[in-house]
Amino acid sequence: MDEHAKLVWLKRVLFVKVLLTLLAWGLPALLGPAGFLRLFSITMPRDPVFVRLFGAAVTAFGVAYWFAYRDPVRNRAILQAGIVDNGLITLTIFVLAIARGIESWYIGASAVLTGFFFLSFIFLMPGLREEA
Repeated sequence: MDEHAKLVWLKRVLFVKVLLTLLAWGLPALLGPAGFLRLFSITMPRDPVFVRLFGAAVTAFGVAYWFAYRDPVRNRAILQAGIVDNGLITLTIFVLAIARGIESWYIGASAVLTGFFFLSFIFLMPGLREEA
């Protein structure tokens, strides 16, 4: 696949990543009431501070992915951080699934999606362009 085609596909993947990061992970964890999270088979802990902090961090990363979507070549570092982010999330869910199983379809789907983004960012990473 040539660089232009990779860039087109990367932008498509990033657009989906922005939507999911903000609407499926970040904002629900940041703002969603306990009843809403139960729809995803997720139980809100008695002290929700870590869920809310997770939501804030993921929402911030969603904004960063928006900048990467707008100019993936210039914002290559965001994609590199995204490889680490998505790789660690996928690995964590995988290890926890082996250790104790997955109780939530939402967590299982998140592992599949973050694994997809991990591989997509690796294979579609733009090359460094020479500055004039």
